[in-house]
Amino acid sequence: MPFGQISVVEWPPALAALLQEAEITSDSNGKLVCRIDADVDAETLRTIHEFEAHLRRRLVQLRLEEGAECMTGEMNPSFSIGAPTDRDHSIVKVRLSFHDLQSGECVDVADHS
Repeated sequence: MPFGQISVVEWPPALAALLQEAEITSDSNGKLVCRIDADVDAETLRTIHEFEAHLRRRLVQLRLEEGAECMTGEMNPSFSIGAPTDRDHSIVKVRLSFHDLQSGECVDVADHS
């Protein structure tokens, strides 16, 4: 399916706080990528997995800051990177990552899963 015809899914509001930890860099090909390493509790981990299952073969729109441009790209599978730093409130540290990010205006998407 051509890039312009792929549907876009909004990053869930329940996971918006995770974007504060986002690191955006360029990969070896000069394309923008994003990585987030975050401690999460059981509910947040479930929300991440539900979003990933819903996202298959669709782009995700990230609103990194209020009023800023959005980034749109593809989400890589999340995975555990070990024990959380804050063991009292979190169960695991996860890595969320995105590739082929493109900056642009935020669009209203019907799907806010």
